[in-house]
Amino acid sequence: MNPIAEQALARAMAKGAVPVPATAVQPAAPINPVPVAVQAEVVGHFDRLGFLEGRRHATEIVRSAGHSLNHQKGRLDVLDKLRRCAVGKPPSFARGVSEILELMEREVGHG
Repeated sequence: MNPIAEQALARAMAKGAVPVPATAVQPAAPINPVPVAVQAEVVGHFDRLGFLEGRRHATEIVRSAGHSLNHQKGRLDVLDKLRRCAVGKPPSFARGVSEILELMEREVGHG
């Protein structure tokens, strides 16, 4: 736990601490959020960090294949691993994996 959280916890549990009602801390009326424009073409939540993590993860799968990429069966196994890796992941992560998957499919098609 960080030092600020430890201090807050110590103050809350100290003898003579008086509980503060929630109405004294929270505003009386909810604050209206500022409307934000939403892009129609984005499906789900896109997160740049998740996208980059997906690409990094897929790249590591390809690099770890090593010399097996010299054989057709090895290349097909790597493609299968990449497809399975994207299943059930957040959309941004899966999009990063699919970018590497597309590159691999193009190379397998040429080779």
